[in-house]
Amino acid sequence: MKNYVNEMIYRYFIEKGELFRLVMDSKQMVLRGRRIAKGIAKQLYMLGFNKGKILDVGCGTGRVSIPLAEMGFDVVGIDISPTYIDIANKRAKEKGLESKALFFVCDAREMSKCVESYRPFTSVIFVWSSVLGYYDEETDMKILSMAYEVSADKASLIIADAVNKEYISFSQYVLGFTKKVAEYDNVVVIEKTIYNPATGNVLIKQDFYRRDKNNLLFLGESHFEFHVYSLDELVKLANKAGWCLHKVLVDLSGEARYSPMNSINVIFSKCRQ
Repeated sequence: MKNYVNEMIYRYFIEKGELFRLVMDSKQMVLRGRRIAKGIAKQLYMLGFNKGKILDVGCGTGRVSIPLAEMGFDVVGIDISPTYIDIANKRAKEKGLESKALFFVCDAREMSKCVESYRPFTSVIFVWSSVLGYYDEETDMKILSMAYEVSADKASLIIADAVNKEYISFSQYVLGFTKKVAEYDNVVVIEKTIYNPATGNVLIKQDFYRRDKNNLLFLGESHFEFHVYSLDELVKLANKAGWCLHKVLVDLSGEARYSPMNSINVIFSKCRQ
């Protein structure tokens, strides 16, 4: 299973990573990243972190990290994809943010070793179902434990815009949705989703096309499988790693409540010893 997972992650994020980047760097996703960054900043301000150092785990091309740096935070972003990291560093340099945003290649399972010289962090963030769920539950707990280790005493853990198991289950078994078509700039993605309630895993297959007037030009296909967590499962997992629930939000800029029809946005603080 582990070999399969490693191969799948390599294919999706590295070998075929350019396909996913077309989605990640589309105008709508960049704007979504900025909204999430503003929401994260708002929550950090409310926690008393007007400034601080943020670790963005699975940062991609920096769509959340760079706006946070523009707002005055020091950000370290790590990602398994060398291509994404190169793009993120280039964008930070173009914006004159080299001293505020640093990106480098790192497998999240080696987080403690990778960021040793940059710790402690006042906040660790996981955005858009990045990293968590792609391995097994034990590995996810270890990743959250390392986030605990590299963070400051009163640090926060923010998991934002994460796929919600309840929504996935409802979509497939109540609404009957297993296929959707989405457009990102001039790229069309046809996505097929198969959720397995026995394992809690979802398999997603994507076909990518470029729109050329009235034609669609096939760019390639890619797929990935990952475990989706419900809110209570995610809270229990974080608790095992030393994080205690602070707040659940519909979205990071909204009110403190939960909806199974929305993505999971949750803030943790270090549990008292």
